[in-house]
Amino acid sequence: MKVFSNKSLQKAIVLFFVSIITIGLVFYGYLPVKYDLNVGSVCENDIYAPRKFVDSYQTEYEAVLAKTSVNPVFDRDDDISKKNINNVSDFFVLIRQIRSKLIDSFGVPVKDRTPFIEELIDAEFTKFGVTLTEEEATTYLGMSESVFSYIEDKAISLTEIIMVDSVNIDGLESTVARTIESSNIQSSSYAFYSDLLDTTLCKILTPNAVFKADATQEAAQNAYNNVKNNPITVDRGTRIVAAGDIITEHIYQNLVDLELIRADELDFLFLARISVYCIALLVVAFFFIRRNLTIKNIDLKLTLIISVTFLIPIAVAIYLKSFSSIATIILFFTAIAATYLGTQNGIIISMLTLLIMWPIYDFDIEYIFIYAIGILVCSILAGAKSDNNYSAALILVTTLSVVGSSVIFNFIYSSTQNEFVQDIIFASLSSLVSVVFAIGFMPVYELLTDVVSPMKLISLSQTGNPILKKMFVECPGTSQHSVMVSNLAETAAEAIGANALLCKVASYYHDIGKLYDPLYFTENQGDYNPHNSLDCMDSVQIITNHVTYGVKLAEKNKLPQVIIDIIREHHGNTYPKYFYIKACNQAKEQGLPEPLLDDFRYSGNPPTSKESAIIMLADTCEAAIKSAHINNTTDAEAFIRKLVKEKIAEDQMKDSGLSFNDIEKIIMSFVQVYTGLFHERIKYPE
Repeated sequence: MKVFSNKSLQKAIVLFFVSIITIGLVFYGYLPVKYDLNVGSVCENDIYAPRKFVDSYQTEYEAVLAKTSVNPVFDRDDDISKKNINNVSDFFVLIRQIRSKLIDSFGVPVKDRTPFIEELIDAEFTKFGVTLTEEEATTYLGMSESVFSYIEDKAISLTEIIMVDSVNIDGLESTVARTIESSNIQSSSYAFYSDLLDTTLCKILTPNAVFKADATQEAAQNAYNNVKNNPITVDRGTRIVAAGDIITEHIYQNLVDLELIRADELDFLFLARISVYCIALLVVAFFFIRRNLTIKNIDLKLTLIISVTFLIPIAVAIYLKSFSSIATIILFFTAIAATYLGTQNGIIISMLTLLIMWPIYDFDIEYIFIYAIGILVCSILAGAKSDNNYSAALILVTTLSVVGSSVIFNFIYSSTQNEFVQDIIFASLSSLVSVVFAIGFMPVYELLTDVVSPMKLISLSQTGNPILKKMFVECPGTSQHSVMVSNLAETAAEAIGANALLCKVASYYHDIGKLYDPLYFTENQGDYNPHNSLDCMDSVQIITNHVTYGVKLAEKNKLPQVIIDIIREHHGNTYPKYFYIKACNQAKEQGLPEPLLDDFRYSGNPPTSKESAIIMLADTCEAAIKSAHINNTTDAEAFIRKLVKEKIAEDQMKDSGLSFNDIEKIIMSFVQVYTGLFHERIKYPE
């Protein structure tokens, strides 16, 4: 428990430093080039916007302009409107009173009207503040009664119409003129008096619209906020300043907003933003690692290798981003991760890595789209670990998927021909180089760790391998048995989604321990069985030791650890039943106590992986069916189910990770293989 804790602590320390390095790399990669410029400086280079941003200077200018351009808000005042109507009415009442003085007590019109004209001018000014000209006063006093009554009535009615709406000081005269024009006075016999009426109303009436300071201020603020809430943005790639231009306040503010102005101190706010972004993604990654048994149980060396492989694309991206937003070697990490950790783990961790690198590429959406598809395809192919043209398929199909994604993206966005060609070139080169380097580095990883790559497994499966060649010559029966086990195991692994290539290759080597005493195993014997002349315990020792010898031979030949584990576990801690029953019978005949079962057990432990369990079942079924001379599918299925049931009853499957559904699929895949084996051929005549 203490060792496990120390290893866990060591891996935690590694992951901690990886996190710190990751944040530093992303911060450095996302940090734009800084310029030592001030207002009034002359710029020596063209500067382009590295990302889309809000033009705060222009937005503020437009917002202030909108605020100051808002028209004042006026509200109609009902009291003022009524007062205007009353003033017009009183105005004509006063004129009427003075007009009555123009006739003396005898009903004779007075000859000199001058005193009455002056009285009217003084009275109107005193009461209403209206200054009548002598001509206007003379006209009002000289018109006939019918005309005066008409003008009076018209003035009051027009005033009522005018006061219905809100009229401010700027629109009073135009409103009066428009109202008089819309009436029929200008087309009637009273048209001569329209100008007099216009002048009089303009002098008497006051605006009934009252300025509302609060409403005006609110409207101005709303106009300001509307612009601020819909700011002016500048697209990525827009030239902010040209070489030779003088830095204005507007340009300087844009450079500040883009964080392109060099500062003497570290930009802690910028660092904090990047740190929060990276930490959020790393927490998700660590949570996944913690919950996933496959990753959680990897050793320290593999943790270091995967960590370095994780950091390489991030570090290289800092350099590659200057060429293109899709120039990256993320698929280098994907191919390694999916190969050693499996398809699902490769996809999830690579996707998180893709997002962690996103700020370095200025959050370019094309980068995410293209390589998300590339990661899916690459992980599926690398995680499948098929020996059928593994390298060629991984390289070509992954590259084609990335190039195809680039074509689709540029087609949707209607990119220019130059952008189209450029993106295709960088997409193809990036994916091609990434996967080729990943495959090339796999042997290096195998030297540094205990993991095995598909390339290594394919190499071990070749018949020219020294161990397999020796098996074929010295243990021909065991060699044939191993080939049959490999067929069963590979088919079963494919049925449940396990590592089929590993099952196939490990099956070739699972019985290499029989090379020490090949003739003591029935598949290599002729008519003579040496066990007939041996004590039962000696036979058991020879039979069970083939596991121990197999592990030693595998270690001597530096086979991958995963194959060594399968050799150790392919019999678990079971026992050879034939010899145990034989020993029990002998003890009974001799009147001795029944022998201890533990003395007959293999030295291994029950399978700890799906692949190891599959090979145990395949090995058991192949040997037993051959010994029982079964030659039809029905009997074979019943026998296989019996053998599998025994292994389950002996607790050999408890640590394998196999479900009952997996076991059923394994049984049916075995039956399928034997169905083909038992197929009857046409009997040809001699």
